[in-house]
Amino acid sequence: MKQFPFLVFEGLDGAGKTTLAELFAKRQNFSYYSSIPPELISLREQIAATHSPITTFHFYTLCNLMRSHEYALKLNYSGVVADRYVFSTLAYHSLLMKQDLSLHLPILQSEQKFLLPDVIVYVTDSQPVICQRIAMRSQEVPMQWYGDKVSIEYNLIESYKRIFSLVDIPVVEIDTTNSDPEQAYSTLCYELHIIGQNIPIIQSTDFALTS
Repeated sequence: MKQFPFLVFEGLDGAGKTTLAELFAKRQNFSYYSSIPPELISLREQIAATHSPITTFHFYTLCNLMRSHEYALKLNYSGVVADRYVFSTLAYHSLLMKQDLSLHLPILQSEQKFLLPDVIVYVTDSQPVICQRIAMRSQEVPMQWYGDKVSIEYNLIESYKRIFSLVDIPVVEIDTTNSDPEQAYSTLCYELHIIGQNIPIIQSTDFALTS
């Protein structure tokens, strides 16, 4: 049984999700994980080059399964922050594949060792800001057809909400539209403190309240 909290950070590309996840992990001394295990990083460009949504769906499903195993081991020693997880895989690919992929979550859950988080942190921002950040980023890194473009062209907000509704897990929504990373971090700590009153494993981390 895990001893420490497991938080998943989800949200649209360009919303500030990774910035907040890394900041939280550093301040709270949690272990930070990106979505793709090191063993599979070398395959990412080849997978993307297929331009096949079903291929990327299976790739990220494999990533989620491998990460779940890693998280289960790490949670014996420290808290875990996951920068994207199964919720992103389902939210993005439901739109890309034009299919209801919600049945895939119960299938994963049927495997008792597949780990779900204690809390989902859903990071949002205004659509104009997201588009601007993605445009700036694409000047240095090519825009991902299965990531950045989905954030711009599809209604990911509704897709995420539908996927979140499938699980009984607290969702903390952090809107970064009018806040810098420090303000977003303070808001997150406050919201987690409130949740911690009902979830002992969260409360035990002694989240600091900042003004």
